Amino acid sequence: MQDAWMTRKAVEIQGYADRNEMKNFFKAIKAIYGPNVLNCSSAISDAAIDPLPQVDTNNDLDLPPSLPETIRAVQQISSGKAPESDAIPPKVYKHGQVPQDFKDATIVHLYKQKGNRQLCDNHRGISLFNIAGKILARILLNRLNGHLEQGLLPESQCGFRQHRGTTDMIFAARQLQEKCQEMQTHLYTTFVDLTKAFDTVNRDGMWKVMQKFGCPERFTQMVRVESHAEIRLS
Repeated sequence: MQDAWMTRKAVEIQGYADRNEMKNFFKAIKAIYGPNVLNCSSAISDAAIDPLPQVDTNNDLDLPPSLPETIRAVQQISSGKAPESDAIPPKVYKHGQVPQDFKDATIVHLYKQKGNRQLCDNHRGISLFNIAGKILARILLNRLNGHLEQGLLPESQCGFRQHRGTTDMIFAARQLQEKCQEMQTHLYTTFVDLTKAFDTVNRDGMWKVMQKFGCPERFTQMVRVESHAEIRLS
């Protein structure tokens, strides 16, 4: 029943797109998903942030990028190839301001190769950025990762860290399972899969955590710059 209704709506919306009736196109989408399609509400308590130890500010994060780290960033985003790119203006690091071209993105949707093609949840968006903006973002990410690896993350965290991954957690879980069997002790595990986890991250809380972890204000400002996106329909 729901699939049939979604199919009819998808055909209706596709018709608007084919006829370039953008007003009706977005009106139909809004009628289905409402105002919360990309605005997943989230909240974080200061009680979860306040206990974090205040780390000394790492002013090295504010330095202009060196040639080696720029080359590394180019290689990381281009699979070893080094195409020419736009220069990164010095004011980015002097004032913490990022050019608008670096923040503009074109979003295209890709089918996840599973499930009903008519359901939006079975598609994911890919943001296409200016190549110079991607290089800058990679430099910032490399610096942040290097800073966090200075004893700021718990040993139990394997996600979103270099040289660690799911296999490490599987190994740890197997070790716990075997030890509990050996000691004849109960073992309880919980699996949590968050829907749209990235969209529900509380940004204000994230900036506070970065400040706690010793990130300079200008560095945080470059990370938090507002971006603009446009959607490309195929």
